[in-house]
Amino acid sequence: MQVAEWSENIETYDLSSEYSIRKADPEEWGIYCSVYYNMRFVGFFREERFSANRNNAYWIYQGESKIGGVRMAPNNIYHLFFIPPFNQSFEVLKLLKKILVSWSDRAQAIKAFEILPDQVHLFAKAGFWPVEFRCRWMQRPTEPFDVTWDDDLIIKSPQITEDETGTKRYTNEDEIAHCDFSSFVGGFEALRRNKSSLEQFIPDEDPALTNETLTEASTLVYDKNTGKLVANCRLCLQDTEAAVYSIGVIPSHRGRGIATHMLQRALTILKGKYPILRLYVMEGNDAESVYYNLGFIPGVQEVQQMIIPAE
Repeated sequence: MQVAEWSENIETYDLSSEYSIRKADPEEWGIYCSVYYNMRFVGFFREERFSANRNNAYWIYQGESKIGGVRMAPNNIYHLFFIPPFNQSFEVLKLLKKILVSWSDRAQAIKAFEILPDQVHLFAKAGFWPVEFRCRWMQRPTEPFDVTWDDDLIIKSPQITEDETGTKRYTNEDEIAHCDFSSFVGGFEALRRNKSSLEQFIPDEDPALTNETLTEASTLVYDKNTGKLVANCRLCLQDTEAAVYSIGVIPSHRGRGIATHMLQRALTILKGKYPILRLYVMEGNDAESVYYNLGFIPGVQEVQQMIIPAE
């Protein structure tokens, strides 16, 4: 069967004589995904549905019967689910893989994102390789804390400016890059994010994923004696909720509770504006103990990516 090239304008693709995928309304698709994806995972995010702002949502059809859904585009696939009583998931995933390979740039890996425990074997059987990182979301309610900082520290919130092209950037992005480089290089987070040079640590958060409240609740910590930025915690939006985008403390200032204080400050400022604060953590990261001690509870463990390697 000849497979059509991928286009945002094509509504239906035939996978075989029996199966097809059809463009879905993202809002309706999100309701189905929130019910059928993975109840342990969905229960962790129970106050929201899957974002209707994301594109490339498809229904999976067997004949004229809707039997599941998936988000996919060249070189990526995620949020695959099936509607009971349908149980031929491997047969369908093989067909999805075939069309995905035909769409994709094979000089690049094809990636399946955030694979949950009940689908790891399914994707592996279909030829996707798991990467080594296991991650999960953690969250806790926002709450006011009485935060007391050491006298030799200066606490600020970052500032974002907009240039003549409309691009928004942190005013002190070079400082932040040096702080993050010192905090992460050679560690788990740098390996997970594939960062090894100073230039790769220059902040690149999408301005659409932050706002004044989240910027105010973000923290820059300076050493009063040297004027050096020694720690920072930057927040963003994860769908509609507040989340920690990055948190780090340079080695010379660890063991002083700075990471805990930055999170407590965020939880305090966010109280009444966002009900919870989330963060995404890799299993084995030393910071996990900080999060547990602050009352963050973990969700379902994920294989962060499974890939079909580049050719």
